[in-house]
Amino acid sequence: MKKKWYKQPTLVLGLAFIIIVLVASFIHSIFFDTYVAKTEYFYNEQNKLVGPPLAPFDHSIFGTDLNGNHLVYYILQGAKFTILGALSIALVSFVLAMLIGIPLGFRYKGKTRFVENSISFLYFIPASLIAYIFLRPLLIEPMGGFPTSLSYRISVEVLVIGILLAMPAAILLANETSVLLKKEFVISSRVLGGRPYHIFRHHLIPHMKGTMLTLLTTLTIQAILVMTHLGVFELYFGGTNIAYGGSDPPLPITYDWASLIGMYYYTLQTTVHWLIGIPLIFLVLFILSLIGIEYGIKKCITID
Repeated sequence: MKKKWYKQPTLVLGLAFIIIVLVASFIHSIFFDTYVAKTEYFYNEQNKLVGPPLAPFDHSIFGTDLNGNHLVYYILQGAKFTILGALSIALVSFVLAMLIGIPLGFRYKGKTRFVENSISFLYFIPASLIAYIFLRPLLIEPMGGFPTSLSYRISVEVLVIGILLAMPAAILLANETSVLLKKEFVISSRVLGGRPYHIFRHHLIPHMKGTMLTLLTTLTIQAILVMTHLGVFELYFGGTNIAYGGSDPPLPITYDWASLIGMYYYTLQTTVHWLIGIPLIFLVLFILSLIGIEYGIKKCITID
């Protein structure tokens, strides 16, 4: 696989997009102190006074919002929180699903159905709603300011959303494990004295690579959806900054792409459509990159 991964264009393009955007985001944060340019009023080529909001490529590549803030700087600022946050949530969910689902499929086959029925409410109640209930006291800024640090709030949010997404994923892995354990080659290995770890490493892992890769990609996309849903409800990733006593709307702290959609959600009924369109395009490109990476890795595994 090491010699063939670069021959997969979807894998290369997906990795390139994620790496380039992450590097640009960290450069913007470290060397430019998350600077956000602002254009309020200026005279155009016809010597007419023009003010915000400015459309993309009119004065700034991605345009400005109603206050004149250049959207490209928000995109750069929030890229690292969006990508690393979604991947962290997916990784937490994946690890928990592995720790719960694999043993459940191995030793507790009779209880798999009971566990599945016990957590079946997660299939009908959106994870975003449960996350909103648990995270609102933590992420909404009180009048005296946040008593917790940004890293603490992000860590708790990642853990909460990760746990919510892990339960259905654990059932999926448990069912997949149970099916594979009924295969003849696995039964033969167990008859010959193969221990669970041996069966897991030499029989389950090779046959579940594709399933695990698809699951990890799916969990990342689900994490993006939950972050976006919370953003629409003004519960932004890392915390919501509330201006008590002022007229300013709630603002995100990290300016991740999901929070930008929630921040500019009110512009849906206006002509300033790019304020949601630009972050949405970057989220779609991120998801397409994940799908491309998954497809490329699967191709490499198939070739091997």
